[in-house]
Amino acid sequence: MYFSRFVSVLPLVAGLASAAPHSKRADTEDITIYAYGTNISGLALYSGNNDGLAYIASAASDSLTAITWDVSSTGAAWNATAANTTSSIGSFFIVNSDSSYAAAGFLNSSSTVPTGGVTTGFRVYGGQVVLVSDGALLSQFWATPSDVEGVYSLMWNSDGTSQDNSVPVALKTMAPSTTTTAE
Repeated sequence: MYFSRFVSVLPLVAGLASAAPHSKRADTEDITIYAYGTNISGLALYSGNNDGLAYIASAASDSLTAITWDVSSTGAAWNATAANTTSSIGSFFIVNSDSSYAAAGFLNSSSTVPTGGVTTGFRVYGGQVVLVSDGALLSQFWATPSDVEGVYSLMWNSDGTSQDNSVPVALKTMAPSTTTTAE
């Protein structure tokens, strides 16, 4: 009788003894973030050269700089760097005040955070960029067409209400898949 109890408890003890302690996810450097939404199928995020705002586009241009991100796993500020360089673009920010619909962008060392601006609390959850605010996971990113065809302004829609001429987008760390056709 004691032997059968011992044998039934043995797998539990062995499992607990072999369990490795959990470790926090490490920060990630030099990643690209992509936007997905209606008619936006994995376009990358860029920094505006003249205004420091975030844009969604298919390629860099005279007015857009390709960027890579240093993503914190602890909720610290996310920094962007010009792709293939060490030139800092700045810390990513959104404006998360009541009923705001405002452009997201980057703060360099001489910039100040706009009223209601947030530079910390961003996380990657299941490959998707979210803001952790008061324990809730928020993803209120939207894309608004700019004056340049195929280029969208990245916006933060704090209350999630429908916006004219704009679509919600999910920001992800996963690049879009590409397909090839046989000739």
